[in-house]
Amino acid sequence: MTLSIDNLLQHAAELVSQQPTLAIASVFVLALSESLPVIGTVVPGTATILTVAAIAGAGLIPVWAVLLAACLGAIVGDGVAYWIGHSYQERALRIWPLSRYPDAIARSEEFFARHGGKSIAIARFTPVVRAFVLLVAGISRMCPRRFYIANIASAVIWAMSHVIPAAAAGASFIALHQRVGVLPLVAFAGLGLVFLVWWTLRARPRLD
Repeated sequence: MTLSIDNLLQHAAELVSQQPTLAIASVFVLALSESLPVIGTVVPGTATILTVAAIAGAGLIPVWAVLLAACLGAIVGDGVAYWIGHSYQERALRIWPLSRYPDAIARSEEFFARHGGKSIAIARFTPVVRAFVLLVAGISRMCPRRFYIANIASAVIWAMSHVIPAAAAGASFIALHQRVGVLPLVAFAGLGLVFLVWWTLRARPRLD
């Protein structure tokens, strides 16, 4: 088991070190895709971004580049979703595959009506909600200036709150690996993963 885990870590590190531009570009694309209706409900963007950020913390790629890619991707993705709703209005909801999610759209409309402009920032940290609330904001003709202020501010906070802790964890992961070996490190990482899942579920806003 120790050998296989060591090999997995080594292969992941080699892949990123050989293709740093691709890794950074993937962060941009995944951050963007999480904001897109329907696509954002199935793409494991946050998990992959956290992984790349952790690898960046090990020194294989610049952390600032991952942070910038995540921030720009989040801003562009939200902008695209808002533009679709703002441009096509109710027609967008009748187009496949959006027409297959009437319940999610209805809950997002209630969520936006309840929270208004704040829903842009709140939804930023809830991937499934994020994929529809932005569309609803555009359909509701939310003021573009107000939208982009909320979009940019929340994107910066979101990117920093994900990339920086993950990068720090990656740096600590490498340091701990060098000191205690693989097996204690796996146990430590497992506990950290359990805590992360618990914290995410506890902090997640609800639509109902």
